[in-house]
Amino acid sequence: MKTIATFFAVILFASNSMAASQCAELKKELQAMQKAQAQIMASLVNNHETFASSLEEYSTTVQTAKGSAVKAVSKEMDQSAQAFRTRGVQGKKMATQLNAATGDLLARVASCLN
Repeated sequence: MKTIATFFAVILFASNSMAASQCAELKKELQAMQKAQAQIMASLVNNHETFASSLEEYSTTVQTAKGSAVKAVSKEMDQSAQAFRTRGVQGKKMATQLNAATGDLLARVASCLN
C-alpha cells in the first residue's frame, strides 16, 4: 500500500512539473503573439500614412497642370489624404488599445499560471 501511495505521489509530482513546463511555454507563446500583433498593427498604421503621402504627391503634380478641372481633382485628393491620415490616427489609437488589452490578458493568464 505504501508503494502505491509513493507511486501516485511521483506521478502527481511529474504531472505538476509537466504543467509548469507547459505554462512557461504558454507564456512565451503569448508574449510572441503580442509582439507579432504589435508589429502587424504598426504596419497597418504605417500603410495609411504612406498612402496619404502618395496622394499629396499626386496632388502637387496635378496642381502644376492647367485647367480648373485639374485643380478640383487636386483639392479632392488633398481631402482624401486628410481622410486617410485621420484613419491612420484612429488606427494608432486602436492599436494602442488592443496592445494594452493584450498585455492585460497576458498578465492575467501569467498570474493564473503561477
